[in-house]
Amino acid sequence: MALLNATFVIVTVSLVIQVAVLFLILYGYWFYRMLNFRKHGAMMASAVFLQLAVVLAIMIPSFVLAVFPDIIVVHPLELASVVSVIHEVTGGVALGLGIWFVAAWRFRRNFMGCFNRRRLMLATMIIWIVALLFGITLYTIFNWTILMG
Repeated sequence: MALLNATFVIVTVSLVIQVAVLFLILYGYWFYRMLNFRKHGAMMASAVFLQLAVVLAIMIPSFVLAVFPDIIVVHPLELASVVSVIHEVTGGVALGLGIWFVAAWRFRRNFMGCFNRRRLMLATMIIWIVALLFGITLYTIFNWTILMG
């Protein structure tokens, strides 16, 4: 049975976690709109830590062991390769910026430094959503036959 394929299950779990991260980000943004900056920061930090865990546990191994050698190197100009590279670059930028924001904030009581980074935070959220959309596209490309079978 194709739905019990271990790789499919792992990447599907990864996708479900990414959707959970999206909800954490949206929930954190809601706290920002409600002027509850401490809860906003806690939600965003939770999203970054969860994202980092998935990247380290699933995404980097998948990229290094399968996507790079079997897709990008062999077929560098095909759709899956291009989508993979865009996903990796945008996701890496968003995660790097997210880690930087969390490290710079470190759960301080003074939020003044955060207010100066508002636009960069919004840009990071947009970049992360772009990475998510390319990740969903990549998931669909790799699992089309399973999903439609």
